[in-house]
Amino acid sequence: MKIYKALCFITTAIVFQLSAVANEHSNFRGTWAASVCQHVVKPYQEGSWDIYLTGYAWHAGAMFSGKELNSRAYGGGVGKHWVDARGHEDLLYAFAFIDSYKHLQPTVGYARQWFTKPIGPILLGGGFTVGLTGREDIFRYLPLPVLLPIGSVRFKKFSLMSTAIPRRKGALGLVWVRYQF
Repeated sequence: MKIYKALCFITTAIVFQLSAVANEHSNFRGTWAASVCQHVVKPYQEGSWDIYLTGYAWHAGAMFSGKELNSRAYGGGVGKHWVDARGHEDLLYAFAFIDSYKHLQPTVGYARQWFTKPIGPILLGGGFTVGLTGREDIFRYLPLPVLLPIGSVRFKKFSLMSTAIPRRKGALGLVWVRYQF
């Protein structure tokens, strides 16, 4: 259990520390790196806090057939978000949940979402996330990079968010809720 806590702490510290370093050394003016740094630094410096609650994993395809897998991906975490002038979001986050094999899976990263015009009080969003995760069944929590699509439906301060993890034979979907403070 100690390795789970250590990995969660270390990866969270890395994401937020990289944001601080990007802020200190953001002298890449006029380059693509300046744009990347700005998107990461904004939620760190000016963002508002979020809380995340995970709860459901969906297993689709032949890869998962016949196996007893956990669909209750309970967990949670924290993050920060910043909304630009067009209403799009940059997010920094750290959360952990119970994976398909009932092991703790920590995840930290950055996400970017673009939103539609409001449909009444509802906004639809889509984008990507990039970060690190670790799994018990893959080299005992060796940090692994992730680049995944995300989607969300937002109602006021609540968002229902999801991602799909494509695999060679099937896919995995993860659903979570975010509350913006």
